[in-house]
Amino acid sequence: MNMKTREHIILAVAACFITLPAIAQDSGFLGDYSLLQSREGDAAVERVYIKDGVVERLADYSAVMVDQPEIFIADDTKYKGAKPDALKQLADTMRMSVMERLEAGGYTLSDEPGKGVLYMRWAVTNLYLEKKKRGIFSYTPLGAVVHATRQAGIKDLWKKIDIVEMTAELEFLDSVTGEVLAAAVNSSGHRKDKKADIKEDDVTWEELDAQMSTVGERVRCQLDNARLPEANRENCAAIIIEPVYPEED
Repeated sequence: MNMKTREHIILAVAACFITLPAIAQDSGFLGDYSLLQSREGDAAVERVYIKDGVVERLADYSAVMVDQPEIFIADDTKYKGAKPDALKQLADTMRMSVMERLEAGGYTLSDEPGKGVLYMRWAVTNLYLEKKKRGIFSYTPLGAVVHATRQAGIKDLWKKIDIVEMTAELEFLDSVTGEVLAAAVNSSGHRKDKKADIKEDDVTWEELDAQMSTVGERVRCQLDNARLPEANRENCAAIIIEPVYPEED
């Protein structure tokens, strides 16, 4: 495998979120943070691990088991009052954004480990929340069934709180052996820092939804590439799903 191809693999398999350069504290979610390598000056990846020869091995996988992301609220967050149901809706909707892209690409979504099943385990960590200073809290709907309804519930969460910072931690494993094929740590948003003259940059729902869709699309791309000659492979790192914001009246 040449260096250019390996570079594309590193960017595309594990670089699933648009991130900022700040390095968040490790949460303990990943199995071995020592495997991760920093990528200085890269806006899409903070730290990443990619196992040698993984692009060829991905051809052995025709199904993906996407776990529900775990959510870790930062110890020093200003607000810890998010409803459990709202956090579950957040996790479920993030998961569905990934799964929809994989399913549209023709890959089977599996609920069980097995031969030919790639396992994606992930978490939202260092979730730093702030209570909004304006507006009246609206009721969080129960029993969301379809994606659109779930999104409505998530948008309701954004009416109540701001997500100031969050980190995505991902591992891609063989679902039978548990062998880690790739891993990454990426951050979004950042807090206000008066000393460093940095303004607060919150994470919007539209940005988060686009990031999750990018995860699914890039994994789909890598699975496709594993089945193609090297000369015909797509640059998965170039895939970025842009946020879609509602039109203002």
